Amino acid sequence: MSKYLIINADDFGYNSQQNSAVSELLTAGLISSTSVLTVAEGAADAVGFSKENHIDVGVHLTINSDDENNKWQSLSGANSFKEGLPHNQKDLVFKTARKDVAKELECQYNFIISRGGTVDHADNHCATLYGTNGRKFYIDAFDFCRNHGLPFRFPKTSRFLERQLEKKVPAVLKKYQQMIVRAGERRGVRMLDDLITNPWSMSRIKNYNTLEKYYLDALDNCIEGITEVFLHPALPTDNASDEWQKRVFEYKILKSGCLLEKAKQNDIQIVSWKIFDSICLPTDKY
Repeated sequence: MSKYLIINADDFGYNSQQNSAVSELLTAGLISSTSVLTVAEGAADAVGFSKENHIDVGVHLTINSDDENNKWQSLSGANSFKEGLPHNQKDLVFKTARKDVAKELECQYNFIISRGGTVDHADNHCATLYGTNGRKFYIDAFDFCRNHGLPFRFPKTSRFLERQLEKKVPAVLKKYQQMIVRAGERRGVRMLDDLITNPWSMSRIKNYNTLEKYYLDALDNCIEGITEVFLHPALPTDNASDEWQKRVFEYKILKSGCLLEKAKQNDIQIVSWKIFDSICLPTDKY
């Protein structure tokens, strides 16, 4: 089986610095996918750009806020989100009704569609829909994807967890992941074979070369099937936190074309999420 790689820029719409970086990378052909964060300040501009340039986008499903003091507002107005999308994870876990999550996901999808955008997949901000918080929000995400015929960013192998945890994945966690995969497969939702992103903070990264090496090493070990690597490219911004520098580094990594070159060296085909419409992978592969 061949190796396929989706190079995705997350958080399109986050702000003007993110929008400028992602728009540039899309125009230059340095990424093959992007995902719109519909509750953020630059979301309408992001969708407008995608429409004008005939670019399909993902819906970056979001049920939490990054900033406690400046919460993103719900698009649905659902009861669980009347005070904004929660920043506190306890509020998300203990005060959020699944019916409100389902309603919010639909409204975020409609935000793109109603503005003339085309959605080719769904993914998730901060892993809130992946079951890591103990809630079955992943069921709502899979139901949403089934209803709209969309593939979902969720890896079918445990390699993603191994990279995130940097150790052998406990058997119980592997079983939990496979339970979630089966829930998606029963609904006919197409998923990735592997997923790559860097989980480190800037206190560990420290410099550009460290981050670049992480991604290049990951591509050297890319498996057969469909893998997505997602980054959060952005231009510098005034008064940004130290962690914003990671986004700037990721912009520079993508702009350099080094991921494209590494993929070429490893005979990896760069694709978009449309790849799921053109090939059929066995559901019992793992």
